[in-house]
Amino acid sequence: MSETTVDRAAGRDPDSDRARLEAALRRRGLPLVVRRDRRGSAILRRATPALAFLLVNDPLSTILARELTVTETELTRRLNNTAWVFVLLAITLAALVVPIVAGWGASRWMRSMGRTGRLVLACTLLVLVLLVLPVVEWAIGWRSPLWLNLTINGGLTLFVLVGVFAGAGSILAWATRLAFTQLGKVGAMATQALPLLVLVVLFAFFSTEMWEIADALPRPQLWLVVASLSALSVLFMIATLREELGRMVDEASEGSLPGLPAKLADLAVEDGPDEVKLHRRERVNLMLVLFLAQALQIALLAVLVFCLFIGLGALAVSPSVVVSWIGEEAYEQAGTLFGVQLPVPNALVQLSIFLAAFSGLYFTASAATDPLYRKSFFEPLVADVRVSLAVRHAYLARTSGRA
Repeated sequence: MSETTVDRAAGRDPDSDRARLEAALRRRGLPLVVRRDRRGSAILRRATPALAFLLVNDPLSTILARELTVTETELTRRLNNTAWVFVLLAITLAALVVPIVAGWGASRWMRSMGRTGRLVLACTLLVLVLLVLPVVEWAIGWRSPLWLNLTINGGLTLFVLVGVFAGAGSILAWATRLAFTQLGKVGAMATQALPLLVLVVLFAFFSTEMWEIADALPRPQLWLVVASLSALSVLFMIATLREELGRMVDEASEGSLPGLPAKLADLAVEDGPDEVKLHRRERVNLMLVLFLAQALQIALLAVLVFCLFIGLGALAVSPSVVVSWIGEEAYEQAGTLFGVQLPVPNALVQLSIFLAAFSGLYFTASAATDPLYRKSFFEPLVADVRVSLAVRHAYLARTSGRA
């Protein structure tokens, strides 16, 4: 007896069960696991959070651009006005935060609505973004001509809908949630990963030759070095993740899958599809999920290492020592990062960037080979993907194994 037949006999709605599993797969960053004929389902509803983001972001970014698009003399005069600076900071913060909150709020609001309410909200936002907002901005003189406003907003809306259809929205939303989750693990990373990494690179930090090399490197060449180290990390990650994914698929073929998440526990199946082999698009999606998860870990660790060595250099290395290493002229050159001036020598910034990139490469290798690193940082990512495979297993059981 098929799974669908069993569901109907038990009074369950097979379509509702499939929809729940599809939503779970998208939420876990796996839109390409959903059947081809189902990826375009409810596309306008799924695009609603992004439309809410555009609706709020557009006027805020326009106000910010208008305040900054002035002559250099006028900008200097305005920067001397403390009240204007605080207003500008408030607008900038709002432009960064409020659209995200609006998208999140629209998503939560839709979950509490029925099907008709969701459709009405989605259509309302679509009309506001496509027509109302461009006309209002043109009428009050913020943007002109009108046809250009309509074209820009129409292009952005089309881009959003195509992205949602392709699954980019699901992956982006998952990556955003993952980034906040990783931020919550800063303490564990600082206590478990940083100490060993610092021991590895500490002697290089106090080496005269490293300071001289860092000071002599032009910033573009330094970024090229960082890109080379990052490329090595990516190659190592791809090789490791491909092997790990193959091992997980083999375990799934043998029936060794974890249980479904608590919210989906009632959808567990005893006899799943005969074939659990991953299609190419599914394999790419799973690899991307694993890759992004580990890349966020590495990026967070690199930022921690950079901040640590900036602070260590400012506290532990006296100006006279730095002058004896790289000369007074080089010491007086202020450090900058992405155009922002820092109160430390440029050589310290350069060296910290290089050591952060090297630490990221070292962490990449250690997370796959060292038992302590693997247990703390890599295995939780793998365990989460194994749960995703269990959700896929239940989903395929309700779609007759068709992908």
